[in-house]
Amino acid sequence: MLLSEPPGGLAVRRLSIVDLEHGSQPMPNEDSTVLALLNGEIYNHRLLRDTLAGRGHHFRGDSDTEVVVHLYEEYGVECLDQLRGMFAIAIHDTRQRRLLLARDGPGMKPLYFSQAKRGFVFASDARAIFASGLVDPEPNSAAIDTYLAIGYVPAPLSAFQGLERLGAGQYLMADSDGIRRGQFWRYRYQQAKPGRTNEDYSAELDSLLSDAVRSHLAADVPVGAFLSGGWDSSLTATMAARTTGRKLKTFSLVFPDDPSADESRYSRLMANQLGTDHHEIEFRGSMMAELIPKISRHMEEPCANVPAGAVYVLASLAGAHVKTVLSGEGSDELFGGYEQYRVTFPYILRNWVPQAPARLAAMWCPHIRLRRGLRFLGAPDGRSADAEWARLFTPEDKRRILSPRFRVQGPDLEPVWIDSGILASCHDTLDRRLSLEFTGRLGNGVLLTSDKMGMAHSLEVRMPFLDRSVVEFALRLPSRLKVQGGHEKVILSGLARRYLPPEIAARRKMGLRYPAGFWSRPPCDKYVRELLLDSAAQDGPLDRPFLERNIPRWLRGRGAGVSSRISRLVFLQSWWNEFFGCSAARASSLN
Repeated sequence: MLLSEPPGGLAVRRLSIVDLEHGSQPMPNEDSTVLALLNGEIYNHRLLRDTLAGRGHHFRGDSDTEVVVHLYEEYGVECLDQLRGMFAIAIHDTRQRRLLLARDGPGMKPLYFSQAKRGFVFASDARAIFASGLVDPEPNSAAIDTYLAIGYVPAPLSAFQGLERLGAGQYLMADSDGIRRGQFWRYRYQQAKPGRTNEDYSAELDSLLSDAVRSHLAADVPVGAFLSGGWDSSLTATMAARTTGRKLKTFSLVFPDDPSADESRYSRLMANQLGTDHHEIEFRGSMMAELIPKISRHMEEPCANVPAGAVYVLASLAGAHVKTVLSGEGSDELFGGYEQYRVTFPYILRNWVPQAPARLAAMWCPHIRLRRGLRFLGAPDGRSADAEWARLFTPEDKRRILSPRFRVQGPDLEPVWIDSGILASCHDTLDRRLSLEFTGRLGNGVLLTSDKMGMAHSLEVRMPFLDRSVVEFALRLPSRLKVQGGHEKVILSGLARRYLPPEIAARRKMGLRYPAGFWSRPPCDKYVRELLLDSAAQDGPLDRPFLERNIPRWLRGRGAGVSSRISRLVFLQSWWNEFFGCSAARASSLN
């Protein structure tokens, strides 16, 4: 425990954005009996400050972290529900000999912790915990099992044995009585208010998003914006440009070797209309061989279903100009932005296919995609079917892929199932599918990638669509205003027509992705062979004979399925090398 003998301590490395002069951390109260650390931003801290000052609290500066200290003094753990922002928080109450940890509702900021033999330790980065000497990195077989199935490691799992991640919207209290956990915010759908028109909902979202963008621009340093040319980033940039008192800096990617993925025409159009100071950077598949070790080092978790390399390159560009950027992340998961949500036929087919025979057939089916389809059709309920829809490798696949000592009876997809409370609040299948995407891939893949790749370049990525007011609006929004008549994000179409050029307002969703087929082209194909065949650790997680049989064949193949399989194994092996293999040994020898 932190509070056992000898007493513990707090340490922080701060990215100074608010109150540059007086915002040093740990931040104390008046008599230094309560101290706080804050990784992130509290967007309503000025409003909270006014209320607390009226109650007699005294402030030394304008830091949002100081507001957290006094809010805790006033309300205890209940203070968490009043915070609007993205945060990982630690509060040390020396009077009560208590430590409080908390993480924002969507999970924009990560928080690791461990009950080590010599005490309780926590940090925003796993590497900081390992550097303490209290915990040694060891691979977590359960996390590897789920990662191969779904492409990310879901909290509370981490890729390291004995190291947990605090879940989104959760808090942890550690004191002499032990460790207690709780939930201060929950993802729950609400009943829509009767009598409201589509125009009413559109006007409300316009107001809420505008207010969210305005609050996210608050900083003592310039704030820029990512700009892809899609609806989400274009709307946030538009609202930011009309709010900020200075010329907005915008940043986008160019994909010169994949015209189908390149959106630069639209991002330039949007930048010209807004009159921004626009910056671009190229991303090519040939860059991945150099980027993958860096990605694995900073991500600290294997993650293959988010284009972290592209995010890393974009963050490097923005980080050279500003300390903070706005991003459109979260909109698709809240309002149904992905094309897959229009696909309902497989769910209808589930009503006609006997489940038990489908599950049995999946165990013996040799074709990987058909095997996944049979598992989806044979899933015992809708919640597990949703997870099967997102699956890549089945349990049978994993037994072939993993080396013998990692062939454990893992949790498979169970850690990503939505909880019973979310399930009970869903009104229809769309609600259920969106909730899996929000609590699963968004929080554990997209947001983790945005934060880690941003922090690698001392860049804070702010997400107005994930402001609590916007999230809770989406949770009471009828499904007909999310996906209807073959269209996604119906509610945003009105805002797009109101604020964006016609060419952009008429666009369909194009998600950020790697260039098509780049794993099979030089120099990436050579890198894949070297990583997975030539220099893979003999005691690593992957089965060497399986790699030798399949990697050459996959590299000759085409299609998203082949690319996804290679990507999943590449990022797992690279993560292993960074923390347990050649790279880790080399790093240890330099310390």
